[in-house]
Amino acid sequence: MTTEEVKPGLEQETQEHYSDHPFDFMTEEDEKNIADLQPVPFRCFVETYLQLGQVVVDVGCGPGRATLYLQKSGFKVFAVDLSQASINLARKRAKNSVFTCASNLSMPFKPESFDAVVSDGVIHHTPDAHRSFAENAKLVREGGYMYVAVYKRWRYYYYIYNYVGVPVRWLNSRIWGRALVHSTLLPIYYLAHLIKSKGTRTWVGAKNFFYDYIITPQATFHTCEEISLWGAESGMELVYYDKKNIGNCHAFVFKKIA
Repeated sequence: MTTEEVKPGLEQETQEHYSDHPFDFMTEEDEKNIADLQPVPFRCFVETYLQLGQVVVDVGCGPGRATLYLQKSGFKVFAVDLSQASINLARKRAKNSVFTCASNLSMPFKPESFDAVVSDGVIHHTPDAHRSFAENAKLVREGGYMYVAVYKRWRYYYYIYNYVGVPVRWLNSRIWGRALVHSTLLPIYYLAHLIKSKGTRTWVGAKNFFYDYIITPQATFHTCEEISLWGAESGMELVYYDKKNIGNCHAFVFKKIA
């Protein structure tokens, strides 16, 4: 697959979006039981492929859900995000991790610096998912692993974002339209999350979900074959694949080979 045409200024637009609306929904109870908040494939990756004391980089760490889990699990964690606001939230939760504000397309580390790279729902929000994948793969040492979760191409969310989401994003870009979205769609979305979470989802958490899923400037969708090909191009062997246990995403674990 050829590299997608990149919209000028998209990365800055994404940075501003997640600075204004970090993908933060965690409560204090979530932080105490952070393992329970992880997707099943990610927990499987950590428990199966990683060893205590290894150096791991969480690329696109957001407010620190995976970073906190990795730190509590006994790893030395570096965390990177495009949004300084997200990093500030993550740093409060995972005080012993090392944080860097940087682009997924140009990582500030030497090649093969880490035992493992985590990219949990990140590259599909970048201007060029293929390039982001390759940039992340460079950071893995020979024999190390990379965990990647991306949006599925053949899933209902693809149609919601690319069809229903277009007029919603248009409305939200205008003051009067944003007021309409916040007074109609957002309460409905919050109610659905409240029911799904059995009363634990907060208004702020639901709003951040809404902005991440519907209003985010960039979301791309990828097949298993496409991601597997990217791995092969980067000298990575696919050792684990999960398409069932992570909702709108599918998860991949690659091993860096000689």
